[in-house]
Amino acid sequence: MSILQFILAVAAGFIALCWSANRLVEVASTLAFRLGMPLLTIGVTVVAFGTSAPELMVSSVAAFNASGGIAIGNVVGSNIVNIGLILAIGGLIAPLVVKARIVYRELSILLVATLATALMLLDGVLSVWDGAILFVVFIAYCFYLLKSSAGQEGEQDIPVLPISTLRASMESLVMLVILVLGSQLLVWGAKGIALAMGVNELVIGLTLVAFGTSLPELAAVVVSARKGLHDMTAATVIGSNIFNILGVLGVSGIIGQGITVDAVALRIDILTMVVMTILLAVVVYSSKASFESEKQHGNLPASIWKISGYKCLILLFTFVAYMAWLIVKSM
Repeated sequence: MSILQFILAVAAGFIALCWSANRLVEVASTLAFRLGMPLLTIGVTVVAFGTSAPELMVSSVAAFNASGGIAIGNVVGSNIVNIGLILAIGGLIAPLVVKARIVYRELSILLVATLATALMLLDGVLSVWDGAILFVVFIAYCFYLLKSSAGQEGEQDIPVLPISTLRASMESLVMLVILVLGSQLLVWGAKGIALAMGVNELVIGLTLVAFGTSLPELAAVVVSARKGLHDMTAATVIGSNIFNILGVLGVSGIIGQGITVDAVALRIDILTMVVMTILLAVVVYSSKASFESEKQHGNLPASIWKISGYKCLILLFTFVAYMAWLIVKSM
């Protein structure tokens, strides 16, 4: 088949993923709201799932189709893109604000999860047991997230559409189907391009597929910046990376019945993911903490960290250097 057909398939898959993921967030949030779920609970479950749904679908489909390089490369590449490109761009567009809850809980969880997953992948194998462990931890994290958010006032910009409960239910199912079909198309096209060009499918997963599946996060960050929700940028990226590592890799490992990827080829990429995550922590922790009064804390001041623009540039330059190395290596 012509490589042009594979390129068109990838483009169509990207469009289907981005459109359906965005619509899924809107209709699923509306459905949850109509069923009486608190807004904050919707934000940390439905919206978080929606922005990471492309990674989940693409890696799951790739694992099922025995395309381990795309499955793992998509997650590793997406996490690198999220920190080095999306978070950095968000911080350059508007002041990057990180609240205490994100610093002490989500960022710490991301660091531990990233290091543990890196150790799992160093031998080039994501076994069924590895996937099961990651998925169990992910479920425990979700329960903890829901329990800790109970009774808190929601401050997320949750979309609620003027549609009925029945329509929201039907549209949610349709969007999930389109997500699956778009993922199938994207994986088929990406694998075809890799074979036609003689490029390792791991490289395709780390670049083309990772960029495509990170588009919802980029859209969420840009929209948050435009609406003045500066604290949502870091929350979106960190939450997405946790979901990718624990949820997406966990499900992929189970579905793929053990995924094998060249450990040598993946080593630098895993190291880059770890370095980017540690660099993010250093950037946040080295920033000066200040205080602001928040509604959910009454009159008590809450700690916030404001990240300088030049620190976002450090993340961006690190990402550009990695991409340059990746391109040179694949030539």
